[in-house]
Amino acid sequence: MWALEHPSAARTVRLFADTPAGLLAVLAVGAAASLALAQLAVLPSSTVAFAVLAAGHGALLATALAWAGRPPATAVLAVALVGVAAAASGLGAFGPLAYLAPPLWICVLARGGRLAALGLGGPVGWKGVAAGLLVGMFLGGHLLVSASGTLGLHVRAPAMRDALTALAYDVGANVLAAECFFRGALFNRAQRRWSFATAVTLATAAYVLRYLVDPLLPMRIELVVGAVFYLALLGAINCWLLWWSESLVPGILSALIFFTAYRAIGPA
Repeated sequence: MWALEHPSAARTVRLFADTPAGLLAVLAVGAAASLALAQLAVLPSSTVAFAVLAAGHGALLATALAWAGRPPATAVLAVALVGVAAAASGLGAFGPLAYLAPPLWICVLARGGRLAALGLGGPVGWKGVAAGLLVGMFLGGHLLVSASGTLGLHVRAPAMRDALTALAYDVGANVLAAECFFRGALFNRAQRRWSFATAVTLATAAYVLRYLVDPLLPMRIELVVGAVFYLALLGAINCWLLWWSESLVPGILSALIFFTAYRAIGPA
């Protein structure tokens, strides 16, 4: 793994070095301005949703790329691709396909080892792929059983368009940005400075916090507690998958399966 092969250089890097602070400030101001304009009825709520989505996921992906040593233009393009995908997702049946642009672009960047610092670009063994699939199926299956048995929710089959839109969103924004930043960037950088346990704790706590501040998360106390439990498990296991397999791909697979299961539950 790149992080283990370059220990001396890695320890000299501050935890938040190379963070694109200027870009993050612009995104924060843009999201806040869109919310304010929506309150004044200047902008429709859909526009605000796109702006906030692009700012949140774009910030995570842009920071991950900056920490991986990519030039500033790469971070700006990451935000632009996520923003365009968010806006295009509501335009007709094929709109959600725009979410394929960010992961395809990440695949192009990963060629030649340019994203090795994030755990992307190297070979992915079948054991790692199988482990990611099994973790996702176990946590997703446990969530479905637990939610239907104790939280007053039930398993439902969403409409095909809604299911594909949600999957595209996870592939191109939600899971992609979270895994690249919290595992590929934050955990990978933290484990070069501190112990494995400390790095897992830091990355997982930040990951759980990201979803707790998500306005889409229902604020019923039992649902919040359940979300913390499952997201903490998913985050910690995905850190281990990256460390064990030396690839971010198994964690991406496990998270995609888990969120697919999550979207299959709803109020009874």
